[in-house]
Amino acid sequence: MKNKKRNRDGFFKDTLFESISEVVWNILMFIPRMIIRLIANIW
Repeated sequence: MKNKKRNRDGFFKDTLFESISEVVWNILMFIPRMIIRLIANIW
């Protein structure tokens, strides 16, 4: 019983970590694109 609960907690932690890391990665990829667009619009 305890082992199943531990596996489920690990699964939720992994899922949560993957979601957070994906959001952070998307933000990091989004910022340079916006900067490039801004520079292209200024010139």
